[in-house]
Amino acid sequence: MINDENKRELVCVYSLPRSGSTAFLAELDKWKGVICLPESYFPQILEYLSEEELNNPRTLAAYFLSSSPSGSLLSFEEAMQCMEPKDLRKTLINIGLSCAQKLGRSISDVKIIVWKTTRIIGRWELFSKCGGRFIVLRRNKYNIFESQFRVSFGVHNRNPFRFALFHESYEAVFQRLPEQQRFSAFYEDIPSLAKQLGSWLRVSGERRSDGLSSLASTHGKQEWHDGLLSDFNSMDEEKVKKVSEVQKISIELGCFVGRQFHWLLARFRDRYDFLIFKQVRHEALTGRTLSVEDTF
Repeated sequence: MINDENKRELVCVYSLPRSGSTAFLAELDKWKGVICLPESYFPQILEYLSEEELNNPRTLAAYFLSSSPSGSLLSFEEAMQCMEPKDLRKTLINIGLSCAQKLGRSISDVKIIVWKTTRIIGRWELFSKCGGRFIVLRRNKYNIFESQFRVSFGVHNRNPFRFALFHESYEAVFQRLPEQQRFSAFYEDIPSLAKQLGSWLRVSGERRSDGLSSLASTHGKQEWHDGLLSDFNSMDEEKVKKVSEVQKISIELGCFVGRQFHWLLARFRDRYDFLIFKQVRHEALTGRTLSVEDTF
């Protein structure tokens, strides 16, 4: 178990799938004092768990691994050693520090531990109570729509109007995040954000020189993770050109309609989050994965 003797902060990146959040984390993970974990819904999953589950380190470790779709840097036993049932904030910090240690980094230098979720996004209160803050990452919606045709899990969002409602369901939830604990960023602005984001995170933004990237384990395993470890390179302009004017009009219309019904879309989003949790629970308790369609 790693002792949290220094003051460290928790941050979680919230975004739509295909918004460049993994590339964003790969860039942020290069900063001195920052450790970014591969995508995991674990901080959000904790809100659904029973008191009995929250008090069982073995169960918590199983939930951590099953809620990390890109894989975990930690083994089951290593994850279990991080669990502090009476102190969830310390649990989340322990996981980050254990990952940093495994990557050969100096844990005494780690000041910010960054989590990320693109699926379960309606759960944020427990993370906030643990002192966590939030980065909302957005991207050009035409780019995100175009990417639905390049990944198998995007098949349900290839209808532009439906995609627009899906997009607005996320926006409805983003508005729930406490404004004073929220930093909003656009993917296209990543190169120019260093000073502003560094100030918000309270780190220098200077690049570290020790240890491996926390995204090295996912690099190359999925087509959409290729190039993660290279320098930032936005291809938004090129991809937006692939979206037809008819599709753009349909997306704008869908977003306009969706904004009038944010309250309803947020409820649908909550329902979909719970379905994802059921999938994670099934895998955690049985070791098998259920299929949840990318739909709400």
